[in-house]
Amino acid sequence: MLCLKKLAKVYRTTEIETTALRAIDLRIAAGEFVAIMGPSGCGKSTLLNIIGMIDRPSGGEYWFADRNIAGWSESQLSDLRKETVGFVFQSFNLVDELNVFENVEIALMYHREVSARDRKSRVQAALERMKIGHRARHRPQQLSGGQQQRTAIARAVVSRPKLILADEPTGNLDSATGEEVMQLLTELNGEGTTIVMVTHSRQHAEYAHRIINLLDGAVVTEDIRKIA
Repeated sequence: MLCLKKLAKVYRTTEIETTALRAIDLRIAAGEFVAIMGPSGCGKSTLLNIIGMIDRPSGGEYWFADRNIAGWSESQLSDLRKETVGFVFQSFNLVDELNVFENVEIALMYHREVSARDRKSRVQAALERMKIGHRARHRPQQLSGGQQQRTAIARAVVSRPKLILADEPTGNLDSATGEEVMQLLTELNGEGTTIVMVTHSRQHAEYAHRIINLLDGAVVTEDIRKIA
């Protein structure tokens, strides 16, 4: 599904140049669950942002479903991202002014092929699946951390993406709630969704098929946990 070849990312200002990623070679098959680990500042989030087409590489190739998208325009990347990628963040990134239903629905607002009726039905189904349907009319500040993350996952899956990118999805949760979130991600992966997760937690990384370890912007080791 994903193939990175000699991928590099360099941030430049007038006074300094910082290499965030260097010569990354990485393949991720459709249906895999991959965890990315490493110390703070090693390039984990930068790599996830490039995979998610939020950031651009400075060099190398990025093949997505047999297409080299490294040189695509912003509009092309936006369309592909909208069609194929769902995001889950540590800070939830919910809109305080919207209720739970509206926070999930917003992910479908730019899908013109989805009618208003279908949109409502898909949002409700996603909320029920994440066991948050009873909170549909509540605002994020009225929810627990676990409920906010369930809402965020519902928002990520409502568009039926092929790939979910999770950046420290359990970082703001207690241990019991973090395990619940990992179980949800595992269920989604078991249904065929490819998941790439950045985490500091070795315990949660153990849910993945592979653990990619980064150091100073480079892949240093790969740990195969289990075969799907």
